[in-house]
Amino acid sequence: MNEKMEKTPRRIGAFKELRIFTTEYIQILLGRKKDLFISLMFPVLAAIIVIWIAGENMFVHYDGTKSGSFVIVSAAIWGGLFNSIQTIVKDRKNVKRYYIAGSRLRCYTGSRAMVQFLLCVVQSAILSLSYVGVAVVYGNDLPEKGLITNYPMLEFYVSILLLMYAADTMGIMISCIVKKEEAANVLAPYILIVQLIFSGILFNMEGAADYISYIMISKWGMEALGSIANLNDLQLKIQMTVPNVPHDFENRFEATSGHLLMVWAVMFGFIVAFLFIGNMLLHRVSKDTRE
Repeated sequence: MNEKMEKTPRRIGAFKELRIFTTEYIQILLGRKKDLFISLMFPVLAAIIVIWIAGENMFVHYDGTKSGSFVIVSAAIWGGLFNSIQTIVKDRKNVKRYYIAGSRLRCYTGSRAMVQFLLCVVQSAILSLSYVGVAVVYGNDLPEKGLITNYPMLEFYVSILLLMYAADTMGIMISCIVKKEEAANVLAPYILIVQLIFSGILFNMEGAADYISYIMISKWGMEALGSIANLNDLQLKIQMTVPNVPHDFENRFEATSGHLLMVWAVMFGFIVAFLFIGNMLLHRVSKDTRE
């Protein structure tokens, strides 16, 4: 007597599921040509602003170089946030369906993170051209050597990429948490403002504010760019006319390979933490009562 066994459908492998979600997301981005164009044009505009507004004094004196670095940090954070802060929230209904159907949400968020990383690779390369522009337009000398390699431009690029992708993954995390696109839009500028205030550039951080600054990616981005630019060895603007004015050494801009590697490690830690927290909190989508 032959018995017919009912076969339950096998769950596809994680890598195949990741590939499916990734392919789907790439197609979605390519279909939003206007948004993709804006994302790629933003670092172009930011680079032009850096060269035009701050470039003349970059690598000439401390004040000009720090100001230019701050503009680059601001642009990198805003660009990363703009890339991703609506990535998941606008697809929340589908995410709930995926979850109910048994899909791995880590594959879903992973696909978004992978594609966003590729976008940041391109955007960071464009924004890094700010330094090349400063050298070409004004003839200012970039650092002769990097802190880890012989190529300071490579180190500037890696630092900007880590900072922009950290902001991007922070946007993914927020997009996992909020339930409405409007909420994401409202939060974005406030997040940027807080990042810039606690970067330690606009205001001196003391007491509790100093401790808060340690969880701001802006602080670490400034440390990376300032260390590579060797800010401590550049004269203050006032020293160009009053040479005897002291220039205190700042530990955050220590120009050593160990310091830069530590800063890079911190920014990488932020990336991992943002993705982990976002993925964990996205599982709350099962409690979403919206259709």
